[in-house]
Amino acid sequence: MLAKQGIVSAEDAAAIDAGLDTVAADYAANGVPEDLALEDIHMLTEAKLAQAIGPVAGRLHTARSRNDQVATDFRLWVRDAIDQVLAALTGLTHALLTRAEEHADAVMPGFTHLQSAQPVTLGHHLMAYVEMTARDISRFRDARARMNLCPLGSAALAGTSFPLDRQMTAAALGFDGPTRNSLDGVSDRDFALDYLTRSASSL
Repeated sequence: MLAKQGIVSAEDAAAIDAGLDTVAADYAANGVPEDLALEDIHMLTEAKLAQAIGPVAGRLHTARSRNDQVATDFRLWVRDAIDQVLAALTGLTHALLTRAEEHADAVMPGFTHLQSAQPVTLGHHLMAYVEMTARDISRFRDARARMNLCPLGSAALAGTSFPLDRQMTAAALGFDGPTRNSLDGVSDRDFALDYLTRSASSL
């Protein structure tokens, strides 16, 4: 995006891109090293990139701040966690449906106030959990839709004068679009609370 917008040269962008591939391969092979002199993964990655390609690495954070980078990373992590939960809940739903169909005629006692009550089938009982799981899936999908906006471009808190294409970076990272307010973009953590609340209340 920075190259497309003419903010960095095509040559520098290519060098940064190749260097990041080298850093990523090193992380994959050896893990992410701890360096207490560097505050976070962004400073560490830039330092590793500088070792690989030299001073050009300094252009990596052009028009960005660790504020909007961290906010974006956090959203990416929570979105991935929600996707894993949704996949698990979908698998559970399919398993419940299969068992419910198998036991559609298996009679069992229903319970109310800890006492046997009207007879039901095991299939009917299992379908109650299908309904519960469907509500959980709906809640997680709602949380995912609400949080799937990209903070990149908010910079430290008030945006940047560089001519960014925020739609491009948002699309590249799988977001539905960019966040609408820079202050909210870097400070919002509601999406994490949504995920925790949904997780605590599921089933």
